[in-house]
Formats: sequence, structure tokens, C-alpha cells
Amino acid sequence: MPKLDSFSTPAKLPDPNAADWSARVERLFAKSVRADRPQFYDPTKSNTPPGSERPIVSWVAFPAALRASVPSPHQRWKLADEDRLSFQDEYCEWTVARSGAKITKVTFTTEVPEYWEHLFETAPDQVVALYQELVDPRVKQADLQDSEGNYQRQNRWNNIKPGRLAHLIQPASTLSAAVELVAAATVARVKNGVPVTNQQELVRCAQLGNPLRNSDPQISAAANAAARAGDEVSLADPLGLYLGRPLTSGIRTPDNADAAEFWKIERGHGEHVVRARFEVPANRGYLVGDIEIDGRPVEFGGQIADRVQVTVKPIVKSAHHALEPKPCK
Repeated sequence: MPKLDSFSTPAKLPDPNAADWSARVERLFAKSVRADRPQFYDPTKSNTPPGSERPIVSWVAFPAALRASVPSPHQRWKLADEDRLSFQDEYCEWTVARSGAKITKVTFTTEVPEYWEHLFETAPDQVVALYQELVDPRVKQADLQDSEGNYQRQNRWNNIKPGRLAHLIQPASTLSAAVELVAAATVARVKNGVPVTNQQELVRCAQLGNPLRNSDPQISAAANAAARAGDEVSLADPLGLYLGRPLTSGIRTPDNADAAEFWKIERGHGEHVVRARFEVPANRGYLVGDIEIDGRPVEFGGQIADRVQVTVKPIVKSAHHALEPKPCK
């Protein structure tokens, strides 16, 4: 296809100021497209031939670093639920609602904070309305901004406290981080004269985020493999991180209903879902906390996160670049 006319909003969400969003994304790309990374490109500046591959890169939403450091499933689920800022670092965050001790709802998001900053700058009333719809009807604009009127990613309503969440707040989970990760991963690496191809070793070698995450090694390996084949790499439109439906094998409901029915999309559609909740309809007569997963009652949102997939879609454009590997940083 020819050059992309503009970047769509995440999940192609309706936005009267979409052109401003596209300009913001182009500025993100401008920081990562560099002469020493000739195999990373901006699809609004360079053509993408028809038939270019768009592989889906996916990983589990539950943080791999926490899984590796805390042997007890019960304890790591509890920790992850309690602090999304410190632990939920896989481009996916969730919060839990309860009735007494039992879970009633788990809400997941992959919405990048940059998009909400854009919305606040171009349509603050829309941001307030979204917060009132998705988070709490008591939200006021003053709750979302600092003393100078700038949007605060972490604010009174979107933080580590219990309650409905708006968008990602973990510092490593941003669109700019994802763009830069893909761009930096297009550089081939060698260590002691040997090509670095192992996912975790590549992340360590090139300082591509955290080797103990699910996301960084998967994204880096996909971009790096395409670049080592001589191809060029970018990110497919609409740019964003997206939610896949939770795997439901091993989930047992009191009435033997298919648990997949309880996954409700709140923003996005199809393969471009940025917000969803896991909740049992009221007419079923039971709660999420009455469901069992692999024989355990659902006590934590992390048990659902263990089964949720997060995805990103690169573009791989056929090219014939000669490899110029660089040593580890």
C-alpha cells in the first residue's frame, strides 16, 4: 500500500481530533527513526508494499517478573492485585471490585496514557465524561489535572487504590516505550563474535527493557528476527496494545456456563480491544468469586490475568539490508 495517510486512534476509537493524535504519534516515531536504525520506519513517511506481513506478537498479561520472584501463586496474585503501579508491567493492568470478600468484577485495560493526555488537551469534557462512565460518576475535571491544568496520568481516580481504572499508569507501559523498543530491537547484536538471538539475552545485550517481563523479550525478538533477515520493521495501524479473550479451559462455573460469555468488551472491538471486564451477569445468581479455576475459587484478579493475552502487531516489510551487527551495550 502507499504511505499511511495518518495514524488512527487506538482501536480506531471515534475522535473528532484524530489528526492531532496522528501528529503526536508521528512525533513519537521521529524520536525513534534514526540513521543508525535504518530498518525501522514510519509508515506515514515510507511506503508499505501490499502483502507485507503483520504478525501478531502475544504474551500473558500476568507479570512474569512477579511469577519468577514469588513461588506461591496465592501470594503473587495478591501482590499483583494490590499494586498495579509496582507489579502490573506487561502493558496490561487490572483492578478488582468486590461484594464483601467475593470478587464481582475484574476490569482490564491496555489503554496507553499518551492517548488520554491527547484527549485531555483536545477535548477535556470528553475525558471527564469517559471517567464518569468508566470509573466513577463523581469525577470532576479538577480531579484529573495538576495546578497548571496539565493532565495527570496518576490522579485521584486512576491510581493504585481499589476501584475502576481508566488507563495504564505503570511507567514502562507507554506507547512511546513500545515504539522505541521495536525501533531499538531492529539492530542486530553480537557478543564475543556470536550473534545474539536468545530473547532474554537480546534484551540484556541491547538494554531493551526488562528481560524478566513477558512482553519486552517477545516484542524484541520478533523485531530483531525480521531485521536480521534484512527486512524493515514498523508497527501496524491502529497502533496500540490490545487484549485477547481469556483462555477458559479449566474454568468451572456453578451452572456450567461457558466463562467466555462473561468477558465484556468496553472499548474497542474484534482484535483491537483496549478495555474489557470479566463479570457474571446478575441473572446468573452468582459472582466471579463463586467460579473456580483449576479447582481454586477465584479470589484475585491475577487468576484471570494469568489467562489473558496481550498483543501488538508489527509490520515486516521485505528489504535487503546488509547486516551491520553491533556489540552489546
